[in-house]
Amino acid sequence: MSDPSLLVTNPTATDPSRAPDGCHTYYVLAPVPNLAMLDVDWNGGLSRQYATELVATLEARGYPDFAAGIEVSRVVTPADWAAYGLSEGTPFASAHTFGQTGPFRPGNLHPRIRNVVFVGSGTHPGVGVPMVLISGKLAAQRITGRTTDTGSR
Repeated sequence: MSDPSLLVTNPTATDPSRAPDGCHTYYVLAPVPNLAMLDVDWNGGLSRQYATELVATLEARGYPDFAAGIEVSRVVTPADWAAYGLSEGTPFASAHTFGQTGPFRPGNLHPRIRNVVFVGSGTHPGVGVPMVLISGKLAAQRITGRTTDTGSR
């Protein structure tokens, strides 16, 4: 991608114990096609090439000399996700396209089997911990018939 949206986290900013003294830990999440969308040999040199391009992108976006500070790097690819058992090598289920975002994501109810309710990032409302939690709440409401939280357990 020429201008990817990136999620960059730096857990050592608030918890220095997550890295050796004087070092930092960064996690960079970048978009890539799933295994069904593009025939890519992620076990070849492409994963390293893409990682190098991402580091250059980070430096251009305000992380000067980021590459010089890397001591250990681990690149996780769709091939790795597939090896972990995730369909088509994607941990996020549907693609991040407009037609598969938010309200356009597949619904929580099975179209033919009445007592099946889906939950997770592959259903409405979508990806991310808050969205998955909301998905779980929606599924629970559909199963129990309760639409409001009364605070009772």
